[in-house]
Amino acid sequence: MSGILLVERSTTLNHLLRRTLAAAALPVRTAIDNYLDAYEHLRRSADPGRQIEPYAVAVIGAPARQTREFTALLQYTRDAPDAPATLLLAHEETHELRAWAQGNLRGRLLLWSQFSRIPAMVGELAPDEGESEDGVLEEAERIRVLFVDDSQSVRVAYSQLLERNGFAVDSAGSIEEADRLAAHGAYDLVVVDYFLPDGSGDELCRRLAARTDPPVLAVITGSYREDIIKRCLLAGASECMFKNEARELFLARVRTLAKNIEMRKSAEADRQQLDGILGSVGDGVLGVDTDGRISFVNPTGLRLLGYGDDADLVGLLAQAAIHPNEAARTSPLTRAYAEGATLHHVETMFRRRDGSGMPIECTVLPLAAQRRAHGAIVVFRDIAERRTAERLRWELNHDPLTGLPNARHLRQRLIHEIARLRDRGGYSALLCIEVERAGDHDAPRGDEVLRAAALALNRRLREGDVLARGDGDAFLLLLCGVQVDNVDVLAESFRKLLDSRTYQVGDQQHAIRSTVGAELLSQRSVTADDALERARDACSAPRPEVDLPGATATRGAQAPSERLRIALEQARFVILVQPLVPLAAWPRLPLALPAQAGWEPVNGAHDALFAVQLRMVGRNGQLILPRAFVPLAERVDMIQRIDLWVVRGLLAHLADPRNAGAQVGLIARLSAATVADPESLAQIEDAIVASGVPAARLVLQISDSPELANLPAARRFIARLRAIGCRFVLNGSSSAPGSAAFLRTQRLPCDFVRLDRRLVRRAAVDERERKLVASITHLAQSMEMRVIAGAIDDDDGLFTVREAGVDYVQGTRLGEPRLLKRVEFATLFTDAPVPVHDAALP
Repeated sequence: MSGILLVERSTTLNHLLRRTLAAAALPVRTAIDNYLDAYEHLRRSADPGRQIEPYAVAVIGAPARQTREFTALLQYTRDAPDAPATLLLAHEETHELRAWAQGNLRGRLLLWSQFSRIPAMVGELAPDEGESEDGVLEEAERIRVLFVDDSQSVRVAYSQLLERNGFAVDSAGSIEEADRLAAHGAYDLVVVDYFLPDGSGDELCRRLAARTDPPVLAVITGSYREDIIKRCLLAGASECMFKNEARELFLARVRTLAKNIEMRKSAEADRQQLDGILGSVGDGVLGVDTDGRISFVNPTGLRLLGYGDDADLVGLLAQAAIHPNEAARTSPLTRAYAEGATLHHVETMFRRRDGSGMPIECTVLPLAAQRRAHGAIVVFRDIAERRTAERLRWELNHDPLTGLPNARHLRQRLIHEIARLRDRGGYSALLCIEVERAGDHDAPRGDEVLRAAALALNRRLREGDVLARGDGDAFLLLLCGVQVDNVDVLAESFRKLLDSRTYQVGDQQHAIRSTVGAELLSQRSVTADDALERARDACSAPRPEVDLPGATATRGAQAPSERLRIALEQARFVILVQPLVPLAAWPRLPLALPAQAGWEPVNGAHDALFAVQLRMVGRNGQLILPRAFVPLAERVDMIQRIDLWVVRGLLAHLADPRNAGAQVGLIARLSAATVADPESLAQIEDAIVASGVPAARLVLQISDSPELANLPAARRFIARLRAIGCRFVLNGSSSAPGSAAFLRTQRLPCDFVRLDRRLVRRAAVDERERKLVASITHLAQSMEMRVIAGAIDDDDGLFTVREAGVDYVQGTRLGEPRLLKRVEFATLFTDAPVPVHDAALP
């Protein structure tokens, strides 16, 4: 392999990958934490002029959201002929990543949940092609013999005999020559004649035995004198052989010595292999005897404990040296050393050399040989980083005040629950519970009410329910498996539960007060963000007790869904329109802008837009707001019929000859269920064609949502209606008022973006929110979309959005809503210049 390139932005994951690959003998050559730098580095390595050795494989961690730099890097690894094989790691498999993997013959996609497969996958993408030369290995494995004798004929005869029997042989005729050869070559066996011209054989034996890595020594002589044999053995010789004995006996003696040499080599190789394993393993390993004294420590253990040499630890009591915080008599580790017990995953503290503590997790395994205990092996690892990561994961998904999951965690659970309902049917409910704290009870005293409410609600949960801390003083409660008719009863029961509780601040007891809003979840529920927003709206503006029209004397026996169906059949709905003022039509925007400026005649050069508002007519003729009946319509799957009724009514009004010449656009809000419904799409298309009204005069508003953007039916809905001329408004979500909405328009292409009304109201009093509105506006306009700001009810809000560069404004400050049937759009347009007032803005 020519090396591994690692690209991962997370420091923790980068470190984890490096350790994992290193433990599998796959070291990382270069690590980069930036996708753009990685892209440029790969391009440079492919340039022959730069003389950079190419990489065998690139391991790339995918971000949670794709960026342009990451997309460019993926395209390079897929399309460049010199790109290395690529292993892409992701937390979840998306359509883009799956398409990349399918189009890249040398690319693999692996989820982080399959982390253990990373080394095998890297080995599969870049197998080691190194080959060994068998002949060289065989030569290196032969026993090397130095034969020393002053007789040349004897040297030749014994050298040939040994070589014919597989030994590698050199010869020498004197002590000086033998000493010189031994100094430059590593011999396994030296056979020495006793009588040599420059000394005796025992002298040479003593010289060779004194070397750092001495060979095995044997003496060969023609004399049987006992004193000669004794001196040679005392000098270090292992064997004494005789020249006049049979050659077969000489070979048998040499082979016996060779077998001992091979066994010693094998034992040394095993020891080196063990040392290598202990040195490369990512965990610390130390050995202790039955008395608890340290016998060895591997390099990782020395590094973790802050020591440079194991001599500083070997021989010390482990309990005193590295875990002194535990009493000797009660320490489970000390007992395990002495008793030969096994311990698994014990968490304790070890002491480093500098006296600091290190949280570790260790395993103790008994060490025994020939059925006798010889101590124990302790395998330990530093878990400070793991504890920190676990704490960070907990903080990422939990509220520190109450200990409950946070809104982020609940949103993920809500997405899974909606998907489950879509597959299996049934109903669930999402409750938003607002707790009222006394005005003089700010944090930290006022936090007691939240803790008390969290405790009370948590005790009421069933298995599978999820309680989370929302924004501010709100809780979010996901109830799985509920009945349609019991949702309001459940919401009221939780409100009564909290109202019956008290909390204490100082010496005083206070009652808990709360409001609860509920949203029913079913197969028709499309997005988690939409459900969350509806639950919050239901909580902040509780549903009034509405006596729906169409009821008779038996009204009390009718179900709400039946009363709503009757109201729809009897057309007990009215449509209001409210003008949107194009700020470009007022180049100087005077301070004395008329209160009903939206209803004044304007220059026809500007696109005129009107927002559609739906109201239900009550029994006494009062107009009922949508929040009182739309949630019910969504629960009983009637919202699509209401949306279609509105669309047909708008088209009929525009087809009227009195309005045929007016170039206006009517903005009608559609529910997520309608946008995701293929049948509703077909009916809207048929209604537009049948009316003869230009499709561009119908502007459809949809809510921002990542789940809706990923639904094929929703994308098809927008694409088909835009193809015939309809325009679309993307309504920014209050849960994510930043630029995410505009990024999603790449999947849901729209012509307008409506700023969230809460963001607009906050911008009038908060400088940071004003900057956010300005940045969102500029981003949307750069993507050729126009920006709409609603909830403009006073001059402060008007001045704020005007300075931000918003294109259209809507609100009571600029015009109250009027009944659609009483509006003749043709009278609102004129070719006269726009009136200019004297008092202008500073």
